[in-house]
Amino acid sequence: MPLALCVSLFVALLVSTCAQAAPITVNLRVEGSTQTLFEGPISTEGETFETPSSVGAHPCDYADNGASGAEFPNEGKASGTPTSALRDAALASGLAFDAKWFGSGPEGNGNPGDFFVTQVGPDVELTEAPFASWGYAVNDTTAPVGGCQIALAPGNEVLWAYNYFNLTHLLSLTGPAGANAGSAIVVHVADGQTGAPLAGASIGEDVAGLTTPIPGSSPTDAEGNATITLAHAGVVKLKATQAESVRSNGLLVCVHNGNDGTCGTTVAGGAPKGVPLIQRLPVDVATAGGVLSGHHYPRRRAPRVLRGLVQVPTNGTLREVRISLQRRKAKRCQVFKGSTETFVHARCGAKRFFSVGSSESFSYLLPARLPAGHYVYDIEAIDSAGHPTKLIAGVSHVSFYVK
Repeated sequence: MPLALCVSLFVALLVSTCAQAAPITVNLRVEGSTQTLFEGPISTEGETFETPSSVGAHPCDYADNGASGAEFPNEGKASGTPTSALRDAALASGLAFDAKWFGSGPEGNGNPGDFFVTQVGPDVELTEAPFASWGYAVNDTTAPVGGCQIALAPGNEVLWAYNYFNLTHLLSLTGPAGANAGSAIVVHVADGQTGAPLAGASIGEDVAGLTTPIPGSSPTDAEGNATITLAHAGVVKLKATQAESVRSNGLLVCVHNGNDGTCGTTVAGGAPKGVPLIQRLPVDVATAGGVLSGHHYPRRRAPRVLRGLVQVPTNGTLREVRISLQRRKAKRCQVFKGSTETFVHARCGAKRFFSVGSSESFSYLLPARLPAGHYVYDIEAIDSAGHPTKLIAGVSHVSFYVK
């Protein structure tokens, strides 16, 4: 269903109720102890919910969590918060989530009430040394208040990280959006909080949330720069890591073989007929860190969120983004119908695209976890002339299974 709608989700002991404030979309990244658990846009709003450790339902909507000082004045308006965004992403991705409730809130003596996050996915708060716990930043700034006491704005960058308060740097990775296969490129690592370059950071490829070293790459130098070579065409997500630091944002690099018509390049003689100005970037199909094409999911971990990114080059115009989801079970085939949010019978191999808006990034919440079957998820972008982008296997044409 569209993320703009209020949804009640019942997962284990977690129960939520819908708030009245309009949902907003923010960019959320959740860094666990060993891997990235979530990275992408998420729609959230002020909520009242219960967790296994909260002893009842409590608000997390900014307006009802007490005044948080002049820096974050409480004007009485409910809003999505860093904690509500984290919880929404955890529920949508099938990650365990728990938080303790502290304080009394407006119904008590006026002290701020707030949730203290104790678990996301496999990473649980440690109450003994080294006292690892979850912390967060908004736009690379550590907040001085709890996660329910900040009113988020659309487009905010929200980072949650495990062992946050024992780490020194929030790594920020920048670099070119495109690269020629076999040719060196330079990427840059800085401290996201100060902008200062960082030496000694390693650059790796993010595969399903896990960062693996790139062969032949060296750590960043004193200027924060590292030279790397990407050997194969396709879209690669890079991340920077360093001891005692929160791993970086993902940097998407589209790798092409010379002027092959991909990644914004033009083949000899000009763009071939029918090739639009918009080139595709990778598509994540739900759960922690996305999935690989051909991946097999158990039913309880089946995808719940369809996400996508589209790169619009200079002078390109994005008119619409559309997606299609097909399911095959034995000899019976179905397609997902966006208007009714149900699967309907269809000819095997048929696609049924529906619009998810005109944003370069999107996140679409399915009404339920997918049942068993073989699935094909396609994403296409439409330019101003009405031309659709090509489907690229493993990038914008992703096949996976639910057992």
